Amino acid sequence: MDRMVVSNLLRSIMNKSRESMEQRVKDMDVSPQQGRMISYIAQNEDKGLIQKDLAEVFQRRGASITSMLQGLEKKGYIERRIPENNERQKNIYALPKGKALVAETNEAFYAAEKELVHALSEEEVQQLTELLRKIDHSL
Repeated sequence: MDRMVVSNLLRSIMNKSRESMEQRVKDMDVSPQQGRMISYIAQNEDKGLIQKDLAEVFQRRGASITSMLQGLEKKGYIERRIPENNERQKNIYALPKGKALVAETNEAFYAAEKELVHALSEEEVQQLTELLRKIDHSL
């Protein structure tokens, strides 16, 4: 068996999935990553999200998160506010414009995932999910 077959297949699937997502959100004024971030912020803003939380969840460096947040802020999707109890941090909130975008981007993500696994049975999707989780947790 080819020693790199798994990583090559994963890379190929990720590239195709990324292309599919980019096509689905191209008219939404955000990248797929920004769409995921807005969705996460909207769903978790009651937890007092800060930039460090997003860096951990999205497995990105602080500078990448800063750049993404600045872009979303300029477009009016999010805002960062300094809480009264801690002037050294900024909590991140989705604005109404960002919340309105969440349903649209989530629908695009759902359609892309459906396309990704359309050739598999429900049982195969469950097996694949379990195997991918096992790999993810072992890394």
